[in-house]
Amino acid sequence: MSSGARADSSAVVFESGRSFDLKAFAANFGGTTVCALEAGTLVFAQGKPADAINYIEDGQVQISVVSRHGKEAIIGILGAGDFCGVGCVLGNGKRATTALCTANSTIVRLERANVLRAVREDAAIAEFFLVHALRSGVQLRDNLISQLLDSSEKRLARTLLLLANYGKKGSEATVIRNVDQEALAQMIGTTRSRVNYFMNKFRKLGYIEYNGSIAVRPALAEEVLHREPPSADAVQASPATLRVSC
Repeated sequence: MSSGARADSSAVVFESGRSFDLKAFAANFGGTTVCALEAGTLVFAQGKPADAINYIEDGQVQISVVSRHGKEAIIGILGAGDFCGVGCVLGNGKRATTALCTANSTIVRLERANVLRAVREDAAIAEFFLVHALRSGVQLRDNLISQLLDSSEKRLARTLLLLANYGKKGSEATVIRNVDQEALAQMIGTTRSRVNYFMNKFRKLGYIEYNGSIAVRPALAEEVLHREPPSADAVQASPATLRVSC
């Protein structure tokens, strides 16, 4: 890894597309433990001591939070290449969320002390984590704006596109697995019945294919996010242009 800083302020200051080099980190700084976890296994629990970052090498992890009154909300679904539990590097002594494997996963534990040493001693690693933190902050801002201003239909479309990594894997449909309608409802702040209604609408329009797993078509971004979506009456009046298996 090498720093991407440039003197020209009009150029890109940071290289945002860089991936985490786990082997190089382990070789230079140590403090890594690889864990093979089955679906349904906790990575960490809310309120427990926070002393490590967790890197998802493979699999899927659901992030949730529970209020003092026992109300639970799913706030994110993470996949390969993502991190969870990063708040510990800021001195958070306890986990603010719960992380649960929703698929068989390979999770690498990065000890907090080793991560801090790497950030202090290696400018490229410091840049990587800075960009990661900034990107996460921007996404949280966009999530808040969407929650405040968008309809539940648009929030669902945006969440499906985020889970499908829209724009990162070409133009073909991308499949979302291990995420049910109840989880989607918690993530966008609506009821399961509303999610079911919009999922059926998207399916009739050919934006998604839904049969346990969800295949998201690029048309969902173009038609639902970039334009006003057709009315429910229009959806019922016109037949789907694509054959979709139920």
